[in-house]
Amino acid sequence: MKIELPATTFETEKKGDVKRLRRQGNIPAVLYGHKEKTKKLYVEQRAFKKVLDVMKKETVIVNLEIGSKSYPCVIKALQHNPLTDTIAHIDFQHIHKKEKIRATVPIHTVGEAPGIEKGGILDVHLHEVRVRCLPDALPSHIDVDISNLDLGSAIHLRDLTVPDVDFELSADTTIVSVLVPRALEVGVKPAAAEEAVAAEEGAAEAGEGEGAAKEDKDKKEAKDDKKAKETPKGGK
Repeated sequence: MKIELPATTFETEKKGDVKRLRRQGNIPAVLYGHKEKTKKLYVEQRAFKKVLDVMKKETVIVNLEIGSKSYPCVIKALQHNPLTDTIAHIDFQHIHKKEKIRATVPIHTVGEAPGIEKGGILDVHLHEVRVRCLPDALPSHIDVDISNLDLGSAIHLRDLTVPDVDFELSADTTIVSVLVPRALEVGVKPAAAEEAVAAEEGAAEAGEGEGAAKEDKDKKEAKDDKKAKETPKGGK
């Protein structure tokens, strides 16, 4: 997404000029790129806040409006005040139409995964991804459709089609998956597994029955032998 942002150049004349700018509700910044002379400038805090709000959801190319000229830029660095956490300084990099840039693009999941309705848990592994592309090909965000994601399924970077954009992560990187809870893994056994368990239980029961019968037979034989020894010859 492209956003226009007014900026004003300035030169520090004496100590305290930068602090004065901040007190007046401005943010000091620099603009550089392509061996051009670095420009010192400032933007209004209120105007830049609108850029920040968009940046939370989308990738932004800022068109810095300086006088009658417009400079397409990406934000390379934001410095924060360690005490107040307010933005203290901004680095803008001037980009050119025919040169590739690197940027971080947010990932948005869209749709409803069938696996969630079956009790699965949606696990988002990647919320943003680094890309390299020409400025005009830079997407504001990347939508990932999860409407076909079932239990145990996953979507990887290789499954995405984003024209003229190179990902800086491996194609095997997982973006999102549906985890199968342990309760479902235990409760939903394949039929073959259930049959195997039943066969094992039956064999165990049969073995126990044969063992008990043999034990009864041995006890009876021992009792008969003892009785025979105790009965006198010729006696009743």
